[in-house]
Amino acid sequence: MFGQKSKEPEPTFNMKPEKSVSSNKIKTLLSEGCKFEGNFYSPEYTKIDGIVTGNLSGESGLVIGQKGIINGDISSVEVIIEGNVKGNIHAHKLEIKKGGLLNGDVFIDYIVIDYGAIFNGTCKINENIQQENKAFEVPDNN
Repeated sequence: MFGQKSKEPEPTFNMKPEKSVSSNKIKTLLSEGCKFEGNFYSPEYTKIDGIVTGNLSGESGLVIGQKGIINGDISSVEVIIEGNVKGNIHAHKLEIKKGGLLNGDVFIDYIVIDYGAIFNGTCKINENIQQENKAFEVPDNN
């Protein structure tokens, strides 16, 4: 009645994290608690939440989940890091998500590093991609 103000509903926000690779693309899963030693190859999208000591290679994509720990080199078309990787990466596209840690050198075409991700190493961009990107440079008129 008197002195009571009607409360407006508070706005709500969708705080669900974005998924870069849909779960239906992932065909192979090394789950949390699993350990693998040796070289690992997968022709399809693979998500790793376990511990791998050895080199990884794939023809599609490799997702290192939040619980994933990799001690070895990675070679794939697409690499997404949400966990920890200690090793070098050769890929077309590399994405290091918030909370992801990479200690190693990368040789790639494209890279995305989220705020809150950590990358310790050097980055070498494919020379063909560098030439393509020069077409977008603003000319220096000095």
